[in-house]
Parts: sequence; C-alpha cells; structure tokens
Amino acid sequence: MTIKFLGQGFEAASANAIGNYLISYLNQTNFHSFTGISAFASEAGIFGLSGHILNAKQNFQLPRNIKLVVGIDQQGTSKEALEELKNLNVASYIFYQSEAPIFHPKIYLFEGDQQTKLIVGSSNLTGTGLFVNVEGSLLIEFNNDDPEGTNLLNDLKSYYQTLFDLTDPNLFPISDAVIADFVAKGIVPDETTRRRNYNAKAGGSTQQSTGQQSSFNVPRRGTATIPHSFPRKPTAASSTTPPVAAPVAAAITPIVSVPQTPVTPPIQNKVLVWQKLSLSQSDAQRVPAGSNPTGNLKLSQARFSVNNAFIDQTTYFRNIVFHNLTWIAPKPNNNSYEEAFCPFDITILGNSIGVHTLKLSHDPVRIAGQGNTPTWLHWGNALVPLLQQNNITGKTLNLYTDSQNFSIEIV
Repeated sequence: MTIKFLGQGFEAASANAIGNYLISYLNQTNFHSFTGISAFASEAGIFGLSGHILNAKQNFQLPRNIKLVVGIDQQGTSKEALEELKNLNVASYIFYQSEAPIFHPKIYLFEGDQQTKLIVGSSNLTGTGLFVNVEGSLLIEFNNDDPEGTNLLNDLKSYYQTLFDLTDPNLFPISDAVIADFVAKGIVPDETTRRRNYNAKAGGSTQQSTGQQSSFNVPRRGTATIPHSFPRKPTAASSTTPPVAAPVAAAITPIVSVPQTPVTPPIQNKVLVWQKLSLSQSDAQRVPAGSNPTGNLKLSQARFSVNNAFIDQTTYFRNIVFHNLTWIAPKPNNNSYEEAFCPFDITILGNSIGVHTLKLSHDPVRIAGQGNTPTWLHWGNALVPLLQQNNITGKTLNLYTDSQNFSIEIV
C-alpha cells in the first residue's frame, strides 16, 4: 500500500489538484466502479466532470457502477448541480437529515479487479474545490491482495455501509420531483444564490466588504487555476448574440459522442505546431484481422521543423507544445510516467466532429524502446472506430494551437 499527500491551492501551479486525479482515473480502463461522496456540489464541478464520467460509463460497462452521493446542507449544493447529476444517468443521490450535524465527507473511491485507489480529504465536487481552493487530501493506492489495504477499505465501507449499499433512509434518489421538493423547502438554492452566499462568506471579512481601514497589508498571492481539461458550461447568450442550438447537449459529451457540435469557438490565429505526412496504417488504427489497434498516435519528429531545425520530439511536445497543461504522475511505481488531458477541436477529411478531450502521456523510458517517441496522444474509445471508418491511411495530420486552444485537422 502506498500513501501520497495531495496538496492544492497553496501554490499557483497545483499539479496534485484532486480534479486532475479524478479526470485521470475516470478515463482509465482498469477500474470497474467509482464511488464519489461529497458534502457539496456545484454546477461547474459536475459539468466539468460530466464528459469524463460519461467516458467512464463506457469503460465501466455498467452505469450503476458509478455512484455519487452529495449533501445539501448550508445551501452548499445548487439546483443546477443536482440537475447535472440527474442528466448523467448514473446512481446519484442526495443525503440529507434535518438534525443539526452537517454531512461533510469527501471520499472518492476507484475499484478495479487488480487495484484500488482511494482519495480522502477536503475537496468538494465544485470547480474551486477540485482545483483552486487550498485543500489537503491523501491518495491511498493498493493491490487488491494487500491485506492492509483491504482492511482499510472494509473499515470504510463498514462505517458508511448504508451509503455504499444505498439503503440509508436519508438517501434520496435524484429526480426532478426530489429536486423541486428541496428547492420548494428552501434547502437547495439556485446556482446564482449559492455563488452569492459562497462569495459573501469568502469575502465577508475583507477591507473592501466592510469599508474599514486595515492596520496591516495583506500580501497578494498567486492562485491556482482550473485547467482546460475541465470544461466550463457555456453561458447564456446575450441579447445581441443569436442563441446557439442545444449548447448543453453538445458540451456535456466531449469525449464519447461523435459527431457533435463544437462547444468552443474556432481557434483564431492558429499556428501549425506539428505535422505528420502520410499517416501509417498503425496511425490510422487499421490493423489486420485479429489484431487490436494501438489506440494512440506517437508524437514523433516526423521531420517537422521549427526555425529551420528539426524538432527534438523527446522534449518538444512535453516541454513546449503542451507545457501549459496540468501534468500528473498517476502511477505510484513509475515516477517518470506523466499524463494530462486536453480538449482538441477535431476535423477529419473536411468534417468537423467537435471538441474531444483526449489523454496525452509522456514517459522518457519509451525513448529507448518505442521509436524514440516518449509522448503519445490517445484517441480514446469513441474516436478509434471513427478513424477506422474514414480510412485516414496516407493522409496528413496537422496540429494547431493559438497558445490556449488546440485543434487537429486530418486532410
């Protein structure tokens, strides 16, 4: 069993933010179930994870293997957050009791046939709780034949037995009727009210809010930010902008639905940062019968040059092209392996298939044995069949960026 401290928000670059780990694990295929228990949830928190949770529904096969339990005390969870949970069509519940003690745990459990990962700490299912707030958590990882780990897991499930088996009388399956009832009782606010209450608590003692002069100066501090792999929900169109048809449906499935409408504006002033001519059959995921496609694209040199010099693919992608992404080391026994998630606006042979969040992985160990290409792009379960159907063998792949957004065009 290994235990790792995960701190976030205390420094501006929080690679160990809980949200990064949830995104990583939800996109892996070696787990069969996920249980999330959180005191509070926001619309941004659930929406940002929604595409990754929908991808996990494919990986885990059974949607009921994804369970989410949220509290609604102190108006900390919004009506819109509960609606986002309902739309995921997984086992989602509200825990509520009328007695004074509030429901306050934050537990995220991933279980697989071989390994279990458990995060216990202070991060709620809100955008700021997962990435920005100063939080502290422990990541506990163990193989399923580890008696110390299994004893810990048994203790956890025994203590919260009625939450894990969904028999607790204070659990309410999330539905339109249940949401409406708690809203009518004044227990669940709308998102605007939740944010206003949160901001009032966060800023209530500042000099600006009280109007009082302070006898000391509070130093300014760099703060963490929410990464691109955690998409924002599109805001309502202004009165001068024509409405966009079905923005929520397009945005909520950035990983698993093809084709789909892009949820971000087209990249402006884009720059070509990599090009691969004449994609191979392996690149195109077209393999002989009986063989499995690799599912990835190795980001090789491909004789691509910058400033009249060929790129050094061993560092170019990790340290230059994708250096602004949040990279984490999710494997406890491999400190050299890193991965990050990035939205790409993808066009294949002139057809836009929308924005898809794809995994990137980097491991210098690959340099010796994998054609000198340590950085890979992983297409994911949804895009591999699409690439095969379009037969992109021999085509050209162009990778563009405007320094913030990325697009892939296969022509």
